[in-house]
Amino acid sequence: MRRIMFGILAVAICTLVGCEKEVKNDPYYVLTVVGTVVDEAGEPIQGIHAHPEGGDFQGRDGYTDYQGKFGGHSYLAPRNKWVIVFEDVDGEYNGGEYESLTIDITSKVTPPRAPDEWGFSGSGYVEMGTIVLKKKM
Repeated sequence: MRRIMFGILAVAICTLVGCEKEVKNDPYYVLTVVGTVVDEAGEPIQGIHAHPEGGDFQGRDGYTDYQGKFGGHSYLAPRNKWVIVFEDVDGEYNGGEYESLTIDITSKVTPPRAPDEWGFSGSGYVEMGTIVLKKKM
């Protein structure tokens, strides 16, 4: 009887120890980025689309307003390199066509960690300051 009890106990312990939390969702990272986009004269530019490379901010976030300000957050797959792309998407409407710009913000973002059981692997907030875009020639 003792052997049976020890056997059942051993199986139960092995089962409990062998259980690991399963990730219920794909791993994701919440990235929030804010800043201002201006032209070479320091004037704010409206209608510039700022977005993470390979992703987008939620909703209409990521487009500069009349003051050149933008901000947004995105749920992205964890990665080792974080890049924000600035693109003029409305052509001449905002006073001219501006060159696209890509900025690496990897050093400003908290590195991802191992995802928890829901897939969350961390978050970062980056204040980019003032971004200057040049007009296309």
